This record gives sequence, structure tokens and C-alpha cells, in this order.
Amino acid sequence: MTSPNTEREIRRRRRYAPSFKAKIVAACLQGDTSIAQVALQHGLNTNLVQTWIRKAKRQSQLPAVPDFVPLPVPPGPADLPTSPSTAGEICIELPSSRGTITVRWPVAEAAQCAHWLKGLLG
Repeated sequence: MTSPNTEREIRRRRRYAPSFKAKIVAACLQGDTSIAQVALQHGLNTNLVQTWIRKAKRQSQLPAVPDFVPLPVPPGPADLPTSPSTAGEICIELPSSRGTITVRWPVAEAAQCAHWLKGLLG
């Protein structure tokens, strides 16, 4: 019979300095590596690092990132007329090992096109 281990190891929570946490959060937000990779490099649990990131965002220690970033769109060729054959069509191009498959569908039958596409993509 085995007796219970009387020399039980007492585990205590680690405490990390705020400067260390800020360094880890900054490394995660650089975008070069994933959060998991940064955590692994420093011997940390990924969930702990994600918690630090959430807390930093709540405390507004991080720069505000807009939800929408407008991008400039270069002007298209306005002088090219739209051909009558493509003005009222849905054009779907499917890459294939033998080339591109082009499917043209009348805009008036867009619902049928959507049904066909859903069936095709499974």
C-alpha cells in the first residue's frame, strides 16, 4: 500500500511586472508572430497573454485602432463603355487545373444563380 505523499509541493502564482506584460503585449501586436509563438518563447500560457492583451485594450493602454480604414481607390477607366453583353450579366470565373471556367448568368435570374452556386460549393 502506498502512503500519501507528505512532502507536497506548494505552488504559488507567478507575478509579472507591468513592464514585462507591456513588452509581451507589444510583441504580440507587432504582427510578425502569433500570440502563441510569443507566449511559447517566454514560457507563458497563451490564454494568460490573451488576457493581458484584453486588459490592456480595456485600460486603453493600446493605441485606438479604427474598425474601418478607408483605402484610396484609383479611378477606373471611365472612357471604356460597358459592352451590352456584360451589362446585365453576373460573371463568375472559376479557376481550374485546365484553365479558367467562366460562367455568365443573367442578372434577372440572380436567385437561381445563387442557388446553383451554393450547390456547386456544397
